[in-house]
Amino acid sequence: MEHILDAQNPRANLSKDVLDKEYSPSQCSNRVTATFTPGAIIADYVDIARNETMKARDQFRHDLDVKVSETSTVDIYWPENSDNDQQQFEPKYVFVYVHGGNWEAISTAEAGHMANVICPRGIVVVTVGYSLAPKAHLSLMVQEVQSAFAYVARRFSTSRIVGCGFSAGAHLLAQSMASVNWKDAYGIEPSRFHSMISLCGLLDLYLVRCSYVNDFLRLSEEEAKQLSPIHNVQSMKQFVNDKHSLNFLIAVGEFDSSEYRKLSDSYRHVVEAELGVKVKYEELQGHDHFQIDASLTNAGSALMKLIDSILQ
Repeated sequence: MEHILDAQNPRANLSKDVLDKEYSPSQCSNRVTATFTPGAIIADYVDIARNETMKARDQFRHDLDVKVSETSTVDIYWPENSDNDQQQFEPKYVFVYVHGGNWEAISTAEAGHMANVICPRGIVVVTVGYSLAPKAHLSLMVQEVQSAFAYVARRFSTSRIVGCGFSAGAHLLAQSMASVNWKDAYGIEPSRFHSMISLCGLLDLYLVRCSYVNDFLRLSEEEAKQLSPIHNVQSMKQFVNDKHSLNFLIAVGEFDSSEYRKLSDSYRHVVEAELGVKVKYEELQGHDHFQIDASLTNAGSALMKLIDSILQ
């Protein structure tokens, strides 16, 4: 398979101007007009995420800013059937969401938007608050997401974990799962992880490093390779055996940039080739980058139907 690091790959010769646009998904949206600018598209998405998060906090019992490491926290949203005894409550699934924002923006205040749809299914929702660039290095963010998963696995001792990440959060999700041996490092059986859901993920940082994004990530070429999930797929073998196999769901939008779509598709092919598993891959028609994540707020959306299909 053609790899992005191959000098013969035409993508390796993309100009910085092209890469800057490719890694700025609001500029690639089909919704851009003279009056609905890329900035307005981002603002619209943030408003939806924040308003739906506030609605979830009004509707469901929740614990905010639960410390899971020296620098990171989680928010927990509890389904109604947990009201009698939260300390003993063990749902079938815990849905752990890692927000996007180009590693430099968004917080848990805009990350609980899916709880209104997922909590009514009897599932606990946990959203991860991690440090942001440029103050924090990407490697710290990965460790913080790992701390969140370790907390969830210990707090809910029998529940299966469903990890979901959007955009930069999909990168942190995949990299955090792949870059540690969970049994050795945390005493957690890899079979506790049920699914990995990557929404519009930046799963190879090689060309990301050559764009404006690296102005605040400040990655060297070697760091970009080490911190790219596509180069750590072999480590995901811990999640695949005769008894249990991690469910992979990768979704992108029809109107995502070509780079976002190619990175997700490349990761899908590497996972299938190296792990011998089938990845559920969908390019959702009529959706741009931000509409993919916003569709988590709609119980009847195509994305939620895909998620429901792997949680049966």
